[in-house]
Amino acid sequence: MNQLWSLGARYCLRQHAHAFIWFWCLVLAFGAAAAIERRRGRNFGAALFALLALLSAALGLIVLFACAAQAPYSMGLGTPLISATQLTRITCLGQSASTSAYLWTIATVGCGIALGLVSGSRRNATSAAAHIFSYAGAALLLLLAGVAGLVWFFDFSWCTSRRLF
Repeated sequence: MNQLWSLGARYCLRQHAHAFIWFWCLVLAFGAAAAIERRRGRNFGAALFALLALLSAALGLIVLFACAAQAPYSMGLGTPLISATQLTRITCLGQSASTSAYLWTIATVGCGIALGLVSGSRRNATSAAAHIFSYAGAALLLLLAGVAGLVWFFDFSWCTSRRLF
């Protein structure tokens, strides 16, 4: 079974290389942002970016393991240790690697920029109009992040639905 997993992992890394590179770039970018925030003495921002780096790495690994687990089945080799229900969920997680990467990027970057707008407005803005525009922009970005999360949830729910076909 170890050889099947290794074969599946190599297959997934070739099939979805762009998505896993995207996840790796997100981990590096969030890690660098955490280091910069830590150097500037902003512990909350450093912790937030470090958490986003860890969550990005975790999501990338979950997608990789799901893809590697369903790859033998998609190549016609069978998966004797996985039930049909589990195989459906794993297939839905593994096949949408690029969608997961892009929607995760939209959600995390949107939330990060919204947090930056609010904190920058509280720290630097002097007029009420600047506060209003900053808060309105932050609200729109949070709405975009929420929509990205709902799209991912709908995509996964639709894929795992029994009524699909």
